[in-house]
Amino acid sequence: MNFLNLKYFIVAAEEMNFTKAAKRLYISQQSLSNHIAKLEEYFGVQLFDRNTPLTLTVAGQRLLKNAQLIMDVKKQTELELQDIRDFRSAELTVGIPNARGSVMLPPLITRFHREFPQVQLHLMEKTSLEITEALYKGKVDLTIGFELDDPANIQTETLQEEHTMILVPACILEQFFTKEERLQIERRESLPIDVFKNCPFIKMKHQNWIGAVFERSCRDSGFSPDIVLETANIMTMISLCISGLGIIIVPKVFLGESSPMYARIRQEKAKMFVLDYPSAHKRITVNYLKNKYQTKAAREFIAIAKQVIGSGLL
Repeated sequence: MNFLNLKYFIVAAEEMNFTKAAKRLYISQQSLSNHIAKLEEYFGVQLFDRNTPLTLTVAGQRLLKNAQLIMDVKKQTELELQDIRDFRSAELTVGIPNARGSVMLPPLITRFHREFPQVQLHLMEKTSLEITEALYKGKVDLTIGFELDDPANIQTETLQEEHTMILVPACILEQFFTKEERLQIERRESLPIDVFKNCPFIKMKHQNWIGAVFERSCRDSGFSPDIVLETANIMTMISLCISGLGIIIVPKVFLGESSPMYARIRQEKAKMFVLDYPSAHKRITVNYLKNKYQTKAAREFIAIAKQVIGSGLL
């Protein structure tokens, strides 16, 4: 028995299909079957019930649980020894939500690569749910995103408190408010959403956190907004807002200097206000497993993230 046997067994157990597992491992189905047969011979038990559909035997279920533990210990040992080798072959995998990565990662990764060019960095840019699942499964070393509601076995470190902003096109201010009203509005740093209750809005779909916040803030303010469009793409929403279609609420990071929309926002003179609503502001955190060894690469990445994101440089 060796680590390769266990690795192949775990993949076969995850796929419950030898053809798919072999394809995922880039080996032949016969080679995979040979590895499984060696394990069955070594332990003297049958690991799979090969009737259709393929299932694990009781022995197979027990081996899967312990094989995953063995492979985790192997990986942690490799990480610790890699640190002893002082960074010469370090790797780091970071998970971040798709849209957020487009504005947070450029300054962060540029700084990290400049200071630690020998570290091979990998990115997973998917939904918040997908990167959290990947963290639990050990497929990423750490994630960046909103603070988790129920972080079982996850350690979080705060990067910044993020405000949700109201972005108002200049043309809508002119169309719906008198000059005196505009002057009063523009003096304010924060505003409740109902100041704009008679204006058109663009919103994110309610499955998105910012879409849900928009719906709650309007409902709690006692009005039903005029929604001219819903979208699932935050950059599309910002672009349409700047073009004058409607008002939006959006996390502040998407309006800062690192955002591709920053120049257009300034050019079109759109106005920004902090949304005055208690649950509209969230903590941005870096997250990692509590029981997982933190490599020097991970520790340095977190330190730089705190400097770049936490200091408001975005």
